[in-house]
Amino acid sequence: MAQAVLRALSAAEWARSRARRRREVLVNVLLLLPGVGFLTLFLAVPLAQVVLRSVGLGIIGQASRFTWAFYRQFLTEAQYREGFFFSFWLGVASTVISLALALVFSALMQIRFPGRATFSVLYKMPLVVPSLVAAFLILTIIAPGGLLARLVAHWGWEWPRLVYDRWGWGIILVQVWHNVPFMMVIISAVMASIPTDVIEAARNLGASPWQVFRLITVPLSLAGISAASLLVFIQVFGAFAVPALLESAYPQALPVIMQTEMMDRANWGLTSALGSVVTVASGVVLLLYYRLVYGRPEPAR
Repeated sequence: MAQAVLRALSAAEWARSRARRRREVLVNVLLLLPGVGFLTLFLAVPLAQVVLRSVGLGIIGQASRFTWAFYRQFLTEAQYREGFFFSFWLGVASTVISLALALVFSALMQIRFPGRATFSVLYKMPLVVPSLVAAFLILTIIAPGGLLARLVAHWGWEWPRLVYDRWGWGIILVQVWHNVPFMMVIISAVMASIPTDVIEAARNLGASPWQVFRLITVPLSLAGISAASLLVFIQVFGAFAVPALLESAYPQALPVIMQTEMMDRANWGLTSALGSVVTVASGVVLLLYYRLVYGRPEPAR
């Protein structure tokens, strides 16, 4: 009799535990539903449409037929290939220059000096300026008829061509001006979290300021450095507004080519293929980032 009662109690307890787990699962699903629904509606569905259209399926105003023709067009026609490499060049150059400046200024921000609080406010001002407005500001300064060109003309000097040039130096200058403060916000916060006793120990052992920066500050800030570099590269690589205003007639950045193909020629298939190429390239860079940051072996203890 006692064993039967114990079995009944354990069965009832098991049933209650199972019902409790079901309620917890249901609550978790309901909590995740808004976020998952948002990602599905505004990320997964558009990406799926882009991929399908890039292979000839679901194109507006055309019969659906599976084809790789749009990707072959990207690979075989020079303007699209060079547009891809031009966008890649803009992303790499802007990221490298921005990172070099951000590292220097972020390290200086760890030092107490007169006016440090004022500078910490002023350097963030480009963050609130839209990219297109920043492009117009830079254009009025460095364009062939801009302020600096007129200034040096008084001495008979010729101002170098920094806008509408093949290498996109005007675009890079705008992106650097806009992204250095963004990178500084991230990198400065990481540098500020480095324990001061580690830096003081290195100084007591005779390390110079350059050695402290190169061997301690930078390695301990790699997480913030890599994250900031990744975000800047992806943003510049897919940028449209600044290249559309400051780039030369050839080559054109890939997002500008996409806008032309979609708005002027209604070539949805090719536009989707180019967009897929940009997305895949950004995804590869993201995977390399995770490989770099999270794929390193743990140090031996």
